[in-house]
Amino acid sequence: MRHFLTMKMTFTCIIMAAIFWRSTLQAQCIDPVFPKSGLTVESFVPQGWLLKDQVKGDFNADSLPDIVLLLASSAEQTEAGFMYECHRPLLILKGTQQGYILSASCKHAVLCKGCGGAFGDPYESISLEKNVLNISHYGGSAYRWSRNYTFRFQQNQWLLIGSSESSFWSLGECNGSVGEAGYNLDEANFSTCKAHIIRTPYQACEPEKDQWLSFKKIPPVTFQSFDVDRSYIPPALKAR
Repeated sequence: MRHFLTMKMTFTCIIMAAIFWRSTLQAQCIDPVFPKSGLTVESFVPQGWLLKDQVKGDFNADSLPDIVLLLASSAEQTEAGFMYECHRPLLILKGTQQGYILSASCKHAVLCKGCGGAFGDPYESISLEKNVLNISHYGGSAYRWSRNYTFRFQQNQWLLIGSSESSFWSLGECNGSVGEAGYNLDEANFSTCKAHIIRTPYQACEPEKDQWLSFKKIPPVTFQSFDVDRSYIPPALKAR
């Protein structure tokens, strides 16, 4: 009887700990508040958040260094951080003689640490080349996928100009050896309204369709309104 009660108390403690941990993660998912300006990069990292990555550039061609910051909740650094399900924000800072001004921010710009499947954290890279920002993801296990997004600073705002989604089977047999099979691609350029689609049957090595298409112009997507959980490939293209 005593053994049973001990086991019951242990199980209860485990459940309570799990509930506490989940509540902690949910609390950490609260959208952070960013200042409009700051003297240093650290000025834009709220309490409870960490600087995961940063890249420099000059998006407005004023010869002053601009910076893109990727933040992550401190909960990612815990032992159970692999379970973390909150996405990461990106901040674009315009450099000035006195520090930095927040050019734009997106609170759901990069997939969460636990969103990559068995392959691990899906975050791959960010880059800032002149006035173009790229965000790259890669994840999966035997079935691999990538999701990449491109923004451009134009008309004094950051707009989504490109979106790419691809997938393939990493354990396929091609030309007598293990390689990429079943490759599929949906890639759209929202500036030119041109798209590239590739369709390859499951575990096949050669595509049955590889086309460049035109599509109707869609309403612009700003950096602030971007949500990495959404697919921005026009549905008409994905249906092909």
